[in-house]
Amino acid sequence: MLNKSGNVFLTIFIFIIVAFFVTLIGVMFVYMGNEVSDKLHEQLDNRSVADSAVNYSETIDDTMGEVNIAYGTLYWIAIFLMVGMVIAIFIGAYMVTYKPVFFVPYIFMVIIAIIVSVGISNGYSILQADATMAETFTGFAGANFILLKLPIWISVIGIVGGVIMVLRLRQAGGDYSYG
Repeated sequence: MLNKSGNVFLTIFIFIIVAFFVTLIGVMFVYMGNEVSDKLHEQLDNRSVADSAVNYSETIDDTMGEVNIAYGTLYWIAIFLMVGMVIAIFIGAYMVTYKPVFFVPYIFMVIIAIIVSVGISNGYSILQADATMAETFTGFAGANFILLKLPIWISVIGIVGGVIMVLRLRQAGGDYSYG
């Protein structure tokens, strides 16, 4: 890896951004899949073609119905991706071999991340309360739990990551002199 180390300072911000956008994109896919299926049924269920044995309702169920089933996995993909990123943050904090002086900027980055997460969490709660997609948001229960309590999650992740980083530095020992 040619003397490369992970950037533990930015991983929390990456977690915030990815968690928000993965959930939002998942909600939009599920919503659009359901809407397209419903509109196709409205338009084509009672339609027939002369000299054809096409059953539009069955065709819609065989195509868009399967797409909607596949989109149903987005509920779980969103939460597993978030949990995996938290584990990756902890592993990254363990692998860091910075000098102890870099713990102070880490604390400032965690504080900034907590402040940013408050705005993201509030924005997410406004989106979730929108009547158009409120029903779709309820299916993302795990992601809702994390994103609605994002400042608490970021605080815990940041503190635990910092503790892991400091414990690893103490465990590794070594000379951290600046000369």
